[in-house]
Amino acid sequence: MGNERADLLAKEASNRDLIDVQFTCSKAQIRNINNKTLTKNWQCRWMQSKNGKWTRLIYPEINMSRLSADFYYNQIITEHGIFGAFQNRKLGKDCKCQCGEDETIKHVIMECPVWAQQRGKLPKSW
Repeated sequence: MGNERADLLAKEASNRDLIDVQFTCSKAQIRNINNKTLTKNWQCRWMQSKNGKWTRLIYPEINMSRLSADFYYNQIITEHGIFGAFQNRKLGKDCKCQCGEDETIKHVIMECPVWAQQRGKLPKSW
């Protein structure tokens, strides 16, 4: 009896112009959709954040393949660590560079005459 019912339903379905079958997304498709949504939301939050202005100048667009684990490089791109401006903000220490200007990362990497020779050794991509 079950076989006959299945045959009847199959025959009816084959005679229809439209098939009323729905397929769900695969796990890979769902993961891809979720990754795109997360990336879009992350980018939106990144652009609207009040924090990370310096890092956003370096990396205006988020990108998971660009992650770096180098200690000194991370201090530069996050404006943390050994630089006077950070030391002043967090610990109240003097924030003057050897040349007398405020020791911000931008100053050290792009402007300071004391660091001009070392600046020439930085990667060209910077």
